[in-house]
Amino acid sequence: MTTIVVVSPSPLLADGLVAALSSVPGWHVAVHAVPVAADLLVLHARDAAQALAWHAALPPQQNAVLLGDDLRELARRAAGETRPLALLSPDATPERLRAAVAAVLQGLSVRVADGMAPHAHSGLSSADHEPLTPRELEVFELLGKGLSNPDIGGVLGISAHTAKYHVGQILAKVGAATRAEAVRTGLQLGVIGL
Repeated sequence: MTTIVVVSPSPLLADGLVAALSSVPGWHVAVHAVPVAADLLVLHARDAAQALAWHAALPPQQNAVLLGDDLRELARRAAGETRPLALLSPDATPERLRAAVAAVLQGLSVRVADGMAPHAHSGLSSADHEPLTPRELEVFELLGKGLSNPDIGGVLGISAHTAKYHVGQILAKVGAATRAEAVRTGLQLGVIGL
């Protein structure tokens, strides 16, 4: 059994990472508040500074996948390392995440171009779609779970009115007329999971 530990400042993203990785037979995935020893760490950094700090603190033998919006400096610093390391965008699809984890577990390193970008992309690959903000991605995930605007607001600590605004922005950006249509589009594009 391969032990994978997920660390993220976002509980929603942590849940999504666990869901994406738990589907692989032989992988035991757990969430921790801080990095702990495991066969592989999946670390979602809130910013480039946190990614650099986590990388610097990793023991030399620790396999890791780091997700972050701007990992260019980390990619530069890690260029000469022999340790397997993957650098991904937090918007990487579940398939890309699983492939990166499998590669690192096999001793390979992965550098995905969109993980080096200075700003996050929503995972909406069509040029017809405007990128979703990180907050919209959180709202979208809750929308996919069937939560109402007041419930979304309660989970995220925002007002129901603000949640309604974010839902409206999501509908507009994915070109959907209804919440159900937006969720269907999000699932098809791999932006949200169930």
